[in-house]
Amino acid sequence: MDFKWESVDQPAERSVAAAFSGRGLLQAVLSGVGWLLLIPAWWLAGTPLLVGSLVGWWISLLAVLFAVLVSVAAILIACLRRSWGVAVVSLCLAVAAGVVVSRQDSQVYSVDYRYQLHRVAFAELAEGYRAGRLDGELTLPSEMRSLCPSGFAYASPTVLFVQLWQDWRAESGTGLGYFAEPPTGPASIPTASGDLGYPKREVGDGWWWVE
Repeated sequence: MDFKWESVDQPAERSVAAAFSGRGLLQAVLSGVGWLLLIPAWWLAGTPLLVGSLVGWWISLLAVLFAVLVSVAAILIACLRRSWGVAVVSLCLAVAAGVVVSRQDSQVYSVDYRYQLHRVAFAELAEGYRAGRLDGELTLPSEMRSLCPSGFAYASPTVLFVQLWQDWRAESGTGLGYFAEPPTGPASIPTASGDLGYPKREVGDGWWWVE
């Protein structure tokens, strides 16, 4: 004898069972393959040959778009097949991967690209700094003013700093710093009128990304 409530519960039970079946797990794992491909893509974009180049930037962007499309396609296919458990698991994996990606430094590739684009100008600034011709607040050459809209740039005995970004209240800023001695520890320097930053990594030729 069949009861009505048993027939109502069966689809939900089948959906959950499908999510944890071998086929369901395979579909869920495949939905995350695109995100796993970000690892070699970002490694390739970060190689000395491509880092900071437009090609490296496009590799990173296309890898992220591919990962998003694969996840969306997997979720839609699961919904069309009424595999709600698989859809939920795939969605959770996509959200988790998205959180991890969003925690990556979103300015890494744009900073490298802008540095490479103005590498000659940065080299000339560093040469003037080493020669002792730069001190205090700086007036940047015209070709670098688009990099530093605020005009916040200075030279001190320990660092030459060019700001690349700051918030509208000048309470937070980031930029590139050229140090008289390579930083070996957490040395803070002014990056905006109301902010201090720390060197994170070397971009090239003695210039460091500071935030």
